[in-house]
Amino acid sequence: MLGIAFVVALDAIGATADQAATSAADLRLEPRNASGIYHRGERVGWTVTRPAESTGPARWTYVIRKNNSQEIQRGELDLAAGAAVIETTLHEPGMLFLKITPQPAAGREHASAMKAVAGAAVAPTELQPCEPRPDDFDEFWSAKIEQLQQIPPHARLTPKESGDARVEYATIQMDHIQGRHVYGQLAKPKGPGKHPALVILQWAGGPYPLDKSWVLPHAAQGWLTLNIQPHDVLPDAPQAYYDALPPDIKNYRTAGCADRETCYYLPMYLAGYRAVDYIAGRADWDGKTLVVIGTSMGGQQALCVAGLHRQITHVIVNVPAGCDLNAAQHCRQAGYPNFPADDPRAMSTARYFDAVNFASRIQARSLVSMGFVDAVCPPAGIWTAFNQIRGPKEAVSLIDSPHNHEATEEQQRPFTQRSEQWLRTLAKGGDPLATPRPATCLPVPREDENSQVAHRQLLAKARQGKIDLYFVGDSITRRWGCTDPQYADLMDNWRANFHGWNAANFGWGSDRTEHILWRLENGELDGVHPKVIVVLAGTNNLGPQHCAEGADGADVAAGVQAIVEVCRLKAPRAKIIVTGLFPRNDLPGAAAVIERINATLTELADGHAVHYLNVNRELSDDRGQFRPEMTTDGVHLTVVGYQAWADGLRPLLEAFLGPRAAVDEAPPPTGDPSLRPAVVRPATE
Repeated sequence: MLGIAFVVALDAIGATADQAATSAADLRLEPRNASGIYHRGERVGWTVTRPAESTGPARWTYVIRKNNSQEIQRGELDLAAGAAVIETTLHEPGMLFLKITPQPAAGREHASAMKAVAGAAVAPTELQPCEPRPDDFDEFWSAKIEQLQQIPPHARLTPKESGDARVEYATIQMDHIQGRHVYGQLAKPKGPGKHPALVILQWAGGPYPLDKSWVLPHAAQGWLTLNIQPHDVLPDAPQAYYDALPPDIKNYRTAGCADRETCYYLPMYLAGYRAVDYIAGRADWDGKTLVVIGTSMGGQQALCVAGLHRQITHVIVNVPAGCDLNAAQHCRQAGYPNFPADDPRAMSTARYFDAVNFASRIQARSLVSMGFVDAVCPPAGIWTAFNQIRGPKEAVSLIDSPHNHEATEEQQRPFTQRSEQWLRTLAKGGDPLATPRPATCLPVPREDENSQVAHRQLLAKARQGKIDLYFVGDSITRRWGCTDPQYADLMDNWRANFHGWNAANFGWGSDRTEHILWRLENGELDGVHPKVIVVLAGTNNLGPQHCAEGADGADVAAGVQAIVEVCRLKAPRAKIIVTGLFPRNDLPGAAAVIERINATLTELADGHAVHYLNVNRELSDDRGQFRPEMTTDGVHLTVVGYQAWADGLRPLLEAFLGPRAAVDEAPPPTGDPSLRPAVVRPATE
């Protein structure tokens, strides 16, 4: 089972200066299941630790609530000795919300302002709607669509400068029901041709202007892109225009919620329908791919519009709002837009605008994310909507994420990466749900006994000492920091470059990406929490087929990406340095494919969590071949070659780790188990 640990940030709003000094590392929660998902009746748990160097409180109180509404367990934690375990079970589908707060103590009268939270899902794919869909739901919405279609859109485009030579840009205005208008922005690849279409629906707040950067990159990647306002306001007016809007349009969350005819979300959903109608009617749509996408209230609109409009082929939503609007009446936490649960009229209206009741009409392929500690758009409601979708679908569990505007990039990264993969695949005409992952991305153990013994050695190493700098890879990595006597000069170079940074080497000879994945997923990174991870992998996946003319090595790059994804999952706060593949003098034609693979690996870098390093200019000649002094055999490095790699790493390591300490606390290096001295046993009598 995967193991993941994440540091829980402490919310210190309103704390004194003394309390604000409590760092985000004061508590560390490690879930029993890395996925955060459990079966009915399965033991749900977290190991809670307080680092020895912590100056924060030692005594805490915890509460577990089912669906963040009904308290099911409470207890106290004494972390003075280090660690404690919180466990519970749930015998029905639901979400569990864990909240840990410091116990009052002298000098910490505002300790209640700090908290740590975690979430878990129990049989979430079995969650069902709180209330049935209204009997006249379909009739009501069919009538509203008919009313909309009686009003010609009269679409009016105003071309404007895009600032990108590849893209045409314009603002758009369309007529709408009740004398309203639909405003937005349209971007498309310059020139003739047909394109897949993308309709973007906006999150809550404001109202606010629409930024060009929300559509131009999509158009540059080949999308016919339409982004619309959820309100009857201009798309790109000066800020003073939005500041001067009347209060009733700014405070729209529950406007008109006592009646389905006056509910603010009626024209909002129909505006999304009009936008899809418009884009589907354009001659430059390819007629095959039409995606609606949105976050929070934008996700709410996307689910509802996808339930109404049959030409939508794909739905991509991040932490959608508007799911389970009657939740508060059924022992579930209610979420945005938080219709008043004590108003029977509002609760009746809510059923006509609940995304759950639209989801069962969705036939499109759908990608849906939910944050397990999201108190704005609770995950129980989102899972319920997801379960109602009839078409092929994929859930992205954000197990440590609050709502998107409160979350870190790391907490949202699983959705960010997967949604980008969906859009890239769809732009090329592929099916993101049908495309199998290559074998390079699937964990496979090494079956030979020596590799299994080495794995056990590395498991032991992972639990020794202090590891701030973690190297993972194959023999190129392993030889640099191992105890094998034939590589003593490389060990000296390792110490010269990394002593004081608590560096540990987790390379193993002949490993392909799938073998490295297996080692990572079977404990070698569990509980380590390094600050930096250096990845070098993929060269052992290269074969003659990769060196044929036109080969792109996409499977090799995908395997490296899979390694990065596992590292992000198991060490979400670590900086990852992906090292480009080194030259291969032993494979004719390898230089071209290595260059293509490395070009793909550059796309993994985001400038924040993942960074890319390529030192091949220092290692190779103008043909892409190792220079003689850099390699021992055309694959592995000499001391000079390793020093070139170290020189490339140094600026990044200094930025991420600071100066090297005089004392190094890393675990002792390991070596090839087959080189251990034989054990001589006395002869039996």
